[in-house]
Amino acid sequence: MRNIKINMLLFLMLTLVVSCSDDFLDVNDSSTNPPSSTPELTLPAAQKYSADMMYNANNANNSFNLLGGIYAGVISDSGDRVWYQTEQSYIINNDTYQSLWNNTYTLALYSYHYIENFEEGGYDYYKAIAKIMKAYHFAALVDMYGDIIYSEAFQRGENTQPAYDDDKAIYDAIYDQLNVAINMIANADANTRAVTTDVILGGDMVAWQKFANTLKLRMLLRQVNTGEDLTAEYSEIMNNGVGFIEQSVNVNPGYIDEAGKQNPFYFVHGFTAGGGSPGPNGGATRGSDTYVNFLKDNNDPRVARLFTPVGGDYIGVPQNVYDNQYNSNLVSNLGPGILNSSEQDAPLMLLSEALFLQAEAAQRGLITGSPGNLYRSGIAASFQELGVPNPVSAANDYESNSINPIINWDSADGLGNEIEAIITQKWIAGGFISGFEVWMDRVRTEFPSNIPIPAGAVSPVFPSNLLYPTAELASNSANVPSQGANAAFDRHTFWMQ
Repeated sequence: MRNIKINMLLFLMLTLVVSCSDDFLDVNDSSTNPPSSTPELTLPAAQKYSADMMYNANNANNSFNLLGGIYAGVISDSGDRVWYQTEQSYIINNDTYQSLWNNTYTLALYSYHYIENFEEGGYDYYKAIAKIMKAYHFAALVDMYGDIIYSEAFQRGENTQPAYDDDKAIYDAIYDQLNVAINMIANADANTRAVTTDVILGGDMVAWQKFANTLKLRMLLRQVNTGEDLTAEYSEIMNNGVGFIEQSVNVNPGYIDEAGKQNPFYFVHGFTAGGGSPGPNGGATRGSDTYVNFLKDNNDPRVARLFTPVGGDYIGVPQNVYDNQYNSNLVSNLGPGILNSSEQDAPLMLLSEALFLQAEAAQRGLITGSPGNLYRSGIAASFQELGVPNPVSAANDYESNSINPIINWDSADGLGNEIEAIITQKWIAGGFISGFEVWMDRVRTEFPSNIPIPAGAVSPVFPSNLLYPTAELASNSANVPSQGANAAFDRHTFWMQ
C-alpha cells in the first residue's frame, strides 16, 4: 500500500504542535499542562519521530540503526573520516548515544501516550496504533538497557523521579498491550473514526493488526534462550486469524528535497538538500570489509545495490582501521538500494525480516510452515527491497547456485546450519536498514559467526547493552539500577542468556 504523504507545511506544524521543546515533553518534567492537539494532528508527528529514532535521533546524527549496524559488524567508516572510532573501539559510557533514551521518551513515546490517553471518544483506531507503536519503542529500550521506566512514565510534574520496572515484566506488559490493540481494532464500534493521518500504513487497520502480530513474534523469538515455555503464545499468534505483515512497514510523512524535510537516513548518510554536499556522516559511512567481502565472495547481486564500485570493484573498510588506503575516495560509498533520494521511505520493519522471523520460528518447531520456503521468500523480499532486477528469479539463482551452506538451504539443512543461514540473511538484508535488529540477533545467536572484534577494541566481547544516560543519573539517581563496570558487555537484559 502506498503511504499517505501529507502537505509539508502541515508536516512542520504537526512537529511544532507536539514537540514545542525537549523540556515540554520531558518524561521527568515538572510542567503539568497537556499539549493542545488532537490524535489526528499528533499521530503523523509521532510517526515522524519514530523514523527519527531509527535513523536520526532528533538531529543528533546517531540512531538505533547506526549503533546496531556498527556493533553487528556491518558499518565502518572511511580512513580519512574518523567518525565512528569510539563505537568501533567499544568505548561505552553514560553519555554514549543517550539521545536514544531521551528522545524515545520525550518525543516518540510521549506523543503516542498522549493519543492513547485522549479523553474524547471515537478514537479507538488511533489509540490502537498508539499502543502498537509504544510497544515497538518500549521493546527497543528494554533490549538496549534492561530495566527501564515504564509504569510511572509520563507523569511529569506529578512524579519527577519515576521508578524503574523489571525488564521481563515490561516485555509481558507490552506484549499484552499488543493483544489489546489487535482486539480494539477488531471490536471497534461503528462510531470509531477512520484514521486519516497515518503516514505508516495509510489507515489500513488490518495491516496494523498484522504489524502487531509480527512484533509479537519478534518479541517471542528474543526469548528463545530463556527456557520459558511460550508454546501457548506461539500457538495464539498462529491461530488468531491475524497473520503477519505482507509489506514493509515504512514511514513517509512527505519527505522532500528541502532542508529539514528529507528522509533522515538519506540526510545523515547521504546528502544535504539539493544533493550538493555530503550529509553529516555522508563522507564517513561505509561498509565493513567483512560485510562487503561476504557479499562479493558469494556472488550476491545485492552488493551492487548496497554499494557503489570503485575502479570496478566493491571495497569495504576494516572496522577501526584508519589508513590512507581506505580514504573515502578509495572505498565504496553507499549504493542506490539504500541511498536513493530525499523522498525515500524510512522502514520500521522490513518484509524480509518478517519472513525470516517466521522461517526461524518454523525451523525451531514453534510455528507451522515450511522454513525453507519462508527462508527463500525472505531472500526474494530482500532482493526486491534493495531493487535487484527480477528479484524472485535472481534470489532463486543466488541461493540454488551457492555452494556455501550458510546460503544454500539444502546444504544448510543437511549440516544443521539452518538458524545460522536465516540469521545471516537477516544480517545481509537489514544491516544498513535495520541495524538494531541485526545487532540484537548477533547478541541472541552470536551469528553471523564470521564477524571479527575490531582492532583496538577495549573488549574481546562485542557490546550487548548501553549504560543508563547521564541525565538519568543526575535527575533520578535514587531509582536508576546499578550497573557494573562491564555492564555494556555482560548481556544483562533478561533474554540475553
